[in-house]
Amino acid sequence: MTDALLRCKELSKSYQDGGDQVTVLKDIDFALQAGEMVAVVGASGSGKSTLLHLLGGLDKASSGQLFYKDQEMTHWKADKLAQWRNQNLGFVYQFHHLLPEFSALENVAMPQMIAGKSPVEAKKHAKQLLVRVGLEHRLSHRPAQLSGGERQRVAIARAFVNKPQVVLADEPTGNLDGEAAESIYQLMLELNQEMDTAFIVVTHDLQLAEQLQRVEVLKNGILHKEQG
Repeated sequence: MTDALLRCKELSKSYQDGGDQVTVLKDIDFALQAGEMVAVVGASGSGKSTLLHLLGGLDKASSGQLFYKDQEMTHWKADKLAQWRNQNLGFVYQFHHLLPEFSALENVAMPQMIAGKSPVEAKKHAKQLLVRVGLEHRLSHRPAQLSGGERQRVAIARAFVNKPQVVLADEPTGNLDGEAAESIYQLMLELNQEMDTAFIVVTHDLQLAEQLQRVEVLKNGILHKEQG
């Protein structure tokens, strides 16, 4: 699938644990098309987060290849990977990872300022996104003053601020109750439709995963397409 936006070929990851070698992922082949929403499900410890970190260039594979569009990224150095992530990827985690000393507006503006935008321009764009995710009344609030669902909305706005082509979401609703979790999933579905942003969503929630276009199951280090 050479027209894929993000793909990997025979990607494996092993760790040394004392005298033993532990294999977490085995020869993973995966391709994400532009605008596609894919869920990756599996038991705790199955390697879901490891796979997401490899696809996002946050960790190095033991073997295999990683591609973005027609570029092979397997041997890119850390600074080039960091620049690529800033320009092309958004990240959403189970725990929001917002900076506690900054407001919602400042947290969302931060990636744009890192990319070289002026603070005025960055905050203008950040405000637009916070309004879009329903937080126009929370711009100046710090994370501790927000509910769990509101913090995740800020995190999603931050993930979108540099207009990424791909968002990687690691258990984005894992810390929320059912109603808030459903609200966050619906927001991601809406943003996918509005902005044609592709998503890879790691989750243990099968009911929510089934709302996405495709479900992949990670079991014993091997990725399987869910059988309908």
